[in-house]
Amino acid sequence: MSKRLELRFSNEDGRNVTVALDQPAEPVDEEAVEAAMDAIISANTFHSSGGDLVEKRDARVVERTVDTVFEG
Repeated sequence: MSKRLELRFSNEDGRNVTVALDQPAEPVDEEAVEAAMDAIISANTFHSSGGDLVEKRDARVVERTVDTVFEG
């Protein structure tokens, strides 16, 4: 099973932008995540085709399990 932390923002065009980090430290520190998202916006760290990141949407941990049924 793999996990990733997805930080989701809105850009200047109002579209969603996701920054994903694989294998986050657990348990995830909500305050640290929110502070990191604020820092990303303040420092203008990432740019998207729809402009700069301007607002935090949410952050979530996504777990994925892959069960191989057939392998050739």
